[in-house]
Amino acid sequence: MNFVVAEEKSVLEAFMHISTLFIWFILYSIAGWIYETVYCSIKGLKWDNRGMLNGPYCPIYGVGAVLTVLLCSGLSNSWQVFFVCMFGSAILEYGTSYATEHIFHAVWWDYSNIPFNINGRICLPGSIGFGVAGILVLNVIHPCMLQITDRIPQFWQEILALLFMAVFAADCALTADSLIALNAKLEATKKAIDLQISEKYNAFIENTKQNLSEGLNSIKEKVSMDEFRERKSLEELKKTISTMNWTQIRALRSSVSFRRASYSDLGNKMRHTISFRRKKEKDEADDICD
Repeated sequence: MNFVVAEEKSVLEAFMHISTLFIWFILYSIAGWIYETVYCSIKGLKWDNRGMLNGPYCPIYGVGAVLTVLLCSGLSNSWQVFFVCMFGSAILEYGTSYATEHIFHAVWWDYSNIPFNINGRICLPGSIGFGVAGILVLNVIHPCMLQITDRIPQFWQEILALLFMAVFAADCALTADSLIALNAKLEATKKAIDLQISEKYNAFIENTKQNLSEGLNSIKEKVSMDEFRERKSLEELKKTISTMNWTQIRALRSSVSFRRASYSDLGNKMRHTISFRRKKEKDEADDICD
């Protein structure tokens, strides 16, 4: 009987501990989103809502911070913390980049232009920065985090954790569904453009065969092919954008690039089209106000 009571007590304590860990995860994810957004907005001189999810959080920061607390709290000196966080962050960042790219065919960061990078997924300066951040989290930020969570009664921590889990899970599901649908839209748009270009090219070949004497006209027709491609691409892009929901547009604008070669350029053009449309709408609104 005592064994059963002790086992039930240990399960309850474990659940309580998980609730606290999840609250830490969410709070560190929010802190990571704030850092990313402020840094990238200042760097780009415009508002840049970072992260692939809809909510104001970057989960990779939450995972990294919680793992730092769990794995490094017992280490004896800062150098050990630094190296564990440095190599641990590299593994986490590389794995996250690889997984999101192969699932959604998009990347949200790219270190290709930074020295000592590996496939653009991680870089030495970034890993060193995360090593230093690990020391900062363990010695400065987490004591403040403990003061916050220790003031919340355990019952309310469990309620808060469940609420966070529900919102976070719904956000993940919505974002994943939207990104998968976005990939399908890009693929369909590419096929529509290719079909129209193919029909145009076939008509050009047929016309050339039947009218070899009109060499100049054939050359003009060939030169106009690039203009035709650009015009049709823009038309199809506008059609696709009109069918996209807010989550898809935000995901498209927050991603760095699409790695699937078949529509990498198409995704970039779609992002530029959205940015141009937003700028045009803003300019029109300013003119009305004036």
